[in-house]
Amino acid sequence: MRRYLLFFTLCLILFLLPLQVFVIGSSMGIGIQGAVYRYQVTEYGVFFFPITREIVFVLNGTYSPKTALSVVLWGVGTVLLTITTFFSFIHVQDRIVNYYRQIITGLFFSCVIFLCSCVAQYGFFFNGPAGVSYPAGILLIITWSGMGWYFRHTIINFLDSK
Repeated sequence: MRRYLLFFTLCLILFLLPLQVFVIGSSMGIGIQGAVYRYQVTEYGVFFFPITREIVFVLNGTYSPKTALSVVLWGVGTVLLTITTFFSFIHVQDRIVNYYRQIITGLFFSCVIFLCSCVAQYGFFFNGPAGVSYPAGILLIITWSGMGWYFRHTIINFLDSK
């Protein structure tokens, strides 16, 4: 079974792949953001924030309401992506009928929530007073999910073969 390839791909998306690249304000800094981290370089220094620290900033009231909403949406997308990744691992040996459809649906909706987070922070066109966002990784995953949905029978035959 090659279903483990799907699980490892989801782990790469969850832990490594940068989902968005952003420019802070008027070129005050730049950064990348993955599902569970944010790395930014500004004139004040280099910072690495795990998603748990971002949630603490929201709970402490450090962030403005717009940024707090963005972080909460990003956290919800991360939780959904984590659930999808765990689901793919738990059911890797099972023969449930909707396995691939549920994974593709989880990926798609987590990316939609990530895009809503970018819109909440940067505006509808990903450009505003907070800076500019380039959600290239998110759009790549949505495209990959769409191709997975369209070619699901080919993928199922490939991943389920021995």
